[in-house]
Amino acid sequence: MRTQGNSCLMLSQIYNWKVVDNKTLLVEDNFHNWFRLSLMAYCPNLPFKMRLGFKSIGGTGLSCLSKGDEVISHDFGMGRYNCPIVKIEQVPPPAPKAQTQGG
Repeated sequence: MRTQGNSCLMLSQIYNWKVVDNKTLLVEDNFHNWFRLSLMAYCPNLPFKMRLGFKSIGGTGLSCLSKGDEVISHDFGMGRYNCPIVKIEQVPPPAPKAQTQGG
């Protein structure tokens, strides 16, 4: 079983994500550990997706995502994009966005 602080992003433990750009995701697990996923190439419309899939090649929900696994996005009418992962690294939580005060 996975313990907190382990640098494994388990497929069944993905809780949240933030898109950095079309080649980078920050993914949070259920233990609130954050991981940066670097993708092989440009993943179309990634910043505009509300739902993403994660696929571990030959793995189960207990598998850790690794190089060669995929982030999957769907585009209405355009099909499915499989975006291979080239690097996964544990990172500190992203800084919260600055809040502005309205007048």
